[in-house]
Parts: sequence; C-alpha cells; structure tokens
Amino acid sequence: MCVVIQVPLCFVYIAGLAARAYQDLLEDIITDSCFHTSQQIPCDLLPLAMVMLFDFQEQRFLSRERSTKEGEGPLQEVRDLESSLQRCKTKLAASLARCRVKQSLQSVSCFLSDPVRTKQHRAKRLPLYAWVNTLKASVDEVCEALQSTGLCEVKIMTDLREATFCRDPLCPDTLVFSQQLHALLQHSTLTSTHELNTQDRSVCVAVSALRPLLFDNGDVLVVGCFSAMTVAHIAVAAAARSGRVLVCGADQTPLQIEEIQELLTQMDIKNFRVLSEAFCALNEWDAAVQRLKVIIVLPQCSSSALNDPVPTIHSEHGDWDLLPDLCHSSVSRSKIHTMATQQARLLAHTLSFPKVQTLVYCTRSVYPEENEQLVKRVLEKTHTHPKLLPFSQETQQTPSSSGSKHLSSPTAASSHGCPDRRIPLR
Repeated sequence: MCVVIQVPLCFVYIAGLAARAYQDLLEDIITDSCFHTSQQIPCDLLPLAMVMLFDFQEQRFLSRERSTKEGEGPLQEVRDLESSLQRCKTKLAASLARCRVKQSLQSVSCFLSDPVRTKQHRAKRLPLYAWVNTLKASVDEVCEALQSTGLCEVKIMTDLREATFCRDPLCPDTLVFSQQLHALLQHSTLTSTHELNTQDRSVCVAVSALRPLLFDNGDVLVVGCFSAMTVAHIAVAAAARSGRVLVCGADQTPLQIEEIQELLTQMDIKNFRVLSEAFCALNEWDAAVQRLKVIIVLPQCSSSALNDPVPTIHSEHGDWDLLPDLCHSSVSRSKIHTMATQQARLLAHTLSFPKVQTLVYCTRSVYPEENEQLVKRVLEKTHTHPKLLPFSQETQQTPSSSGSKHLSSPTAASSHGCPDRRIPLR
C-alpha cells in the first residue's frame, strides 16, 4: 500500500523498514489488544497502522509533535489512526508487555536476530560525513569556519562528542561529525552554499580512491547508480587535474539528469557533460570518449554492508525491492545472482576501451559474488587487444597503505562497509 504523507520520503522508508523487521511482534500486539477490531481499522490501513504503532512504541507511547505550519500536517487518515492509537495506548502497552514476557524478551530489540540487532544498534550511532567543495574553500578554511561557530576539532573519530568534528583518515577532503550535529549541519551556511556537502562515507571513500588515479586533461566516466551529489563530488576531484566528468544520459531517468544539471549549476561546476548514449552502446571510436582515462563503476548492489541502508538507497537511487530482505539481514541468492549478472555486464564493457587506464569498482556489499569473485571472473573472461598488455587486478594491500589497489572497509560502528577495487588496465 502506498500512503502519501507530507514528511521526507526517506523517513517513511526508514519507519517502514523498521516496522517490517518487527512485523510478527506488531501483528501479535494488534491481535492481542484487539486494536484493529475495536477501532474498526480497514484492512487496507493495517500496514500503515503497524508502521505508526512501531513509531508510537519507540516514543514510549507518546505522540510526536506536529508542525503547525499550514499545509504541513498529516493526512486525515493518519490523524485518525494516531487518535485511535492514543485511545488504545494502555491496551497496546499491556499487549507489548505480555508479548515480551511470553517470548522472554529483555527488550523489544531482542525480538530481532543478532545480525539485525547489531546493525540497528550501529546505525543509531553512525557519525555524519561531509566533503569539502575545494573549488569554493580549502579543508582548513572550512575547519576554521566550523570552529568559529563553537565546534571543536578532535584528532580521531573515537573522540567525537556532540560539539566536535574531525578529519576522515581515509578521505582527505572529508570531515566527520557526531550524529547530534545533523540539524546544525542542515541549516549551516556552509551547507547551503555547498562548501560542505553531507554524503554517505562509501561514496567519499570511492572518490578518494579515484583521486590519485586521475590524469591531466583526462575524462572520468561515471557508470551505474549514483546521485547528483556523487557526480558533483567526482567533478570537484577531476577539476583539480583539468578533467571532466561524463554521465551516460540514456542510463538515467529524465528526473535524475535534471537533478544532476540543477545541482552542478547551483555549485557552479562546469566540467561535466551528459552523453546521449547508454553506456553499453558506447565504444572506443565514439568522439565523446577520446579523452576518457578512468571509469568509476558504482553498480546497483545488495547494500548488505550498510548498517542503515535506507538513506543511501534513497540518495544514490538504489533498489527499494531489497528492503524486505535487508530487514532480515540477508539477501536472496536469486537477487544476488541477478545483480551480479548486471554488475559483470557493466564491468566487462568497461574493459573494452583501450585508452582507459584505470577502473574503480565500488559496491556496498558483503557478498564475494558482487566483489572479488566477480572481478576475478570478469578479468578471466576478458579478451585483450593484441597490442595491449593483459588486464590485471593488483594484489590486495591494507587500507592504510599509500599504494593500495584494493580497499575493503568492513562494516563497523563508525561507518558502513565499502569494498572498493582499483583495477589497473594497462
């Protein structure tokens, strides 16, 4: 069921994902309390009622504050459900308590499997990451501006507190903030002028892997599923080497192309071009790719390495159909196979451009089928032009090594996981 509510779409999906993880428990509470029968809730509104019930118990059965601005209130059916939940809050709380006793749950989160509970616990503590638009200001200048607002810079992420920030050890253009500073960053002048841009760390790591591989006056082609902000981040990195960013317009929706053009215009970024062709329709003879030196592939993937997949799926145009699997911390083999097939198709086509020197391949997946196994399989099947050296995947090194060609960032309390592959082609 699709219900239009005037709140950010991302919040709706976050609430829906959480409710799906607790679906059996929520159904037991509704049945035990007779909520749906006593309040005469229509069957088509039960999914919405379950999402609202989950949020209600998260707030300890207290109502959320609503905006008083005209036109920003919830729909009538949402208000009616909220009133019904309020009327039955004593019965609902009692039913929750009975369910916990019956299932020996020390807390509501104990209903979840260990992997799901661990991810939810980490997601609530994830810091925020924001990259500096070095076309507008240096990292030092932005740090000074933040300090002038009362924030304090610390040396390492483990020292982050409410009014502090630090520099990302893997991404030299990225700053890290505690989650409590989300509202401050949202309304900061640095953010509104795009000098500072919040983004998932997996993208920041991919751009950092890309930066030392760029060539003077060389183009970078971005392939796969990505946001306008990702294109902007790569364009800023390429501008330092007088390079351009290319995007295949036929692989994106008209709305996505409009978002890219609008954001980059706002940020006064001019070193980008939207090609009319689809990526797999391009070949080495096309005039548009004669300066192409690097391809970065950001394919649609299982998002299984993300502690909180919803914001990244929302911002980077991921696959919403994965949410039912992700709420149980495992993705079906058939879906992984389907995605790996498409990933292999993109990866194989990138290796057909003789002038391309390097490929950066980045996923947000823990599955080898989408990572090292896929890269190895594609390289083994690739036919090398007789005048060129064979393709190769260089040996894995540690993430801290300056010459690393393979970076795999495990899922942790401070970040999402981000397997990254740099493949020197010639």
